[in-house]
Amino acid sequence: MLNHRDQIATFEMRTMPPDFPIELFFHSRWQAGKELKMIDASSRMVRILDPLQVISRLMDTSVSGSVVLKIHDGLLPENNVKIEIGDGVAKTTEAAEDFEVEISDLVPLLTGRLSPISLWRHGRLRKGSWKNVPWGISEVPEKVCILESIFPKIVTHNAL
Repeated sequence: MLNHRDQIATFEMRTMPPDFPIELFFHSRWQAGKELKMIDASSRMVRILDPLQVISRLMDTSVSGSVVLKIHDGLLPENNVKIEIGDGVAKTTEAAEDFEVEISDLVPLLTGRLSPISLWRHGRLRKGSWKNVPWGISEVPEKVCILESIFPKIVTHNAL
């Protein structure tokens, strides 16, 4: 597909395994003069009511290094917080955020449905002024790798 991307207007997959590496089909998020839109309709319905409590219970506490997540929640304003995750603890902070994430995108991360790398490649784990994945960059930022260690992707029996 990469060799014919200028000839493809739309590509759609209705179903695929949870571990399918869809990002390998594309060179970057910028294709044929248009931004690529990838949509993942996750099958897990979970509502996080207290992100700090959930993160602190689900994180791997043995990982060194930390990441600051700024969480946005349009329904519960008390969930709009910055949480520093790493070095064995999760705590609220006023430090500058490494990433911004919607609460709905935090669910697949915490349940193991999507890895931090997948969220970053889909533009859901946003960073800096671009708030998106740099065009044509395949290297993953160090902070995403730290998050990957804290919340590794797992496939459970209900992920299909």
